[in-house]
Amino acid sequence: MSDQWVVFLLFVAVFAGIVSEKLDKVVIVLGGAIVLVLAGYLKFEQAVEAIDFNTIGLLFGMMLLVGCLVELRVFDVIAMKLGLLTRGSPPLIFFAFGAATAVLSAFLDNVTTVLVMIPLVISLTQGIGVDPRPYVLGVIFMSNIGGTATLIGDPPNILIGSRVPSLTFVAFMQYLTLPVIVAGIAVSLYVRAVRRRDIQRRDGSFTWLFASNLVLEQMRRRASELHVPTKTLVQAGAVGAITLIGFFTHPLTHVEPAVVAIAGATLALTVFSRRLDLHHTVARVEWPTLLFFCGLFVVVGGVEHVGLLELAAHFLTSLTDNLWGQLMIVLWASAILSAIVDNIPFVAVMIPILTTLTESETFASQPNVHLLWWALSLGACFGGNGTAIGASANVVSVAIARSRGVSISFPEFLRLSVPVTAISVLVASVYLTILNLF
Repeated sequence: MSDQWVVFLLFVAVFAGIVSEKLDKVVIVLGGAIVLVLAGYLKFEQAVEAIDFNTIGLLFGMMLLVGCLVELRVFDVIAMKLGLLTRGSPPLIFFAFGAATAVLSAFLDNVTTVLVMIPLVISLTQGIGVDPRPYVLGVIFMSNIGGTATLIGDPPNILIGSRVPSLTFVAFMQYLTLPVIVAGIAVSLYVRAVRRRDIQRRDGSFTWLFASNLVLEQMRRRASELHVPTKTLVQAGAVGAITLIGFFTHPLTHVEPAVVAIAGATLALTVFSRRLDLHHTVARVEWPTLLFFCGLFVVVGGVEHVGLLELAAHFLTSLTDNLWGQLMIVLWASAILSAIVDNIPFVAVMIPILTTLTESETFASQPNVHLLWWALSLGACFGGNGTAIGASANVVSVAIARSRGVSISFPEFLRLSVPVTAISVLVASVYLTILNLF
């Protein structure tokens, strides 16, 4: 059996193991990486070279920075103030929390965002006597859509931006902000229309008025008990702003995003050295996720080393030499597969395939060939809404809801998630088609 077949079968086994969830995905990818090295398909030096430390550094820096802000309870204050602003109005709760989740998810880890938002949304909706499920689902959908807008918003984008140097933080916002806004509005209006009975004003109901006033009073008391000084909020905002400026100015400074993220985290640890315990804050870094990425890079490096990714690129080229057709293939295939399996390994495999594709004789001379990267990002991130297991934020949100007595079954999730995903991917299709024409 040729090396290509052996490595291919190993890759399929790793992917199947991740999907089956029989073992932790970190153990599976590290096991696959070790087998590749021990079997001689990759030398140890080649395995180390396959790891993209810019991606690892960017993830680590952002996790540490977010960990600092979580420790300072900055996000709790934001969520609480947002809840008070809604004044218990169901439509305002739905749209305000959806919009805030989308914005926060563009700059934070999606899981962190839903960990803050979901409990408060459930408390608010249960307190005023409405079904929390459409509100929880709305937060989940907007988390995945909003995370698409920036380089640091979702792990697939971090992968793409780190492996393709020409795709800067500014480029991500320039190309992805518009489809994200349009898709977010379209999805919100669709969910509101479908679940109108649960998301409507109840100003004429005395019971609702009494319940909402009671809930708001409880929130005011909880907000006063947070004890987060205004000075802390201002300093945290300044650290965040400086970090974002570092990302925005990359074309001028040429400082890598990983360095910017780690510098931002270091600045936060310095500014709040008296309030933060370094050892406790570092524990908030998702070390298993970083190990997962390392193992995944080695597995993909082995697949690339034996020439399988080049074959896959040739296969895509053989399907069509029309760029628009290729954009639609990448976009919809990414969305469908990302709804079924973890989009991180899928994107990790697709990056070298698209690199070969964009450098091929067929597409290299075409001026809009860079749109293939945006098709991959939009498909992988929007596709995460497709099922309850399509993204980590989905799994975490459903688990939080269940722990608070709100059960969202897999079929119930699908009834909203499938049309929501279709709507957002259709928006992306129209957007990419227009960009390709001009």
